[in-house]
Amino acid sequence: MRRAVRRKSSARRGVVVLVVVVVLAVLHVAIIASVAASGSDAQIGLLRVETTRAFYAAEGGASVVVKGILGQTTPPTEGSTLTLDGSEVEFVQVPESAGEIIVEGRSGFARRRLAIDVE
Repeated sequence: MRRAVRRKSSARRGVVVLVVVVVLAVLHVAIIASVAASGSDAQIGLLRVETTRAFYAAEGGASVVVKGILGQTTPPTEGSTLTLDGSEVEFVQVPESAGEIIVEGRSGFARRRLAIDVE
């Protein structure tokens, strides 16, 4: 009878070890998944910042063209670029007076193109 009790006790220990290993494996997978998800969130956040900077650069470039058309500054030439605090603006299309202004802002991998009709 004593041997039967020992076999049941050692079988329980084996099951407990198996359960602990499975639980640790599940926790390990859950932790890896959460770390991978946070890395993707950081990448998305960086892309949003770069896209916003590119848009503001394009908007600033359009403002420069409008001031040039109004005679307040010298208008930029088509194809020229302007660097604004780490962002870059390319003047794609610059009309003499009335027409369509097209500027492209760039920041990192992000690009934003802005077109404005001037009458």
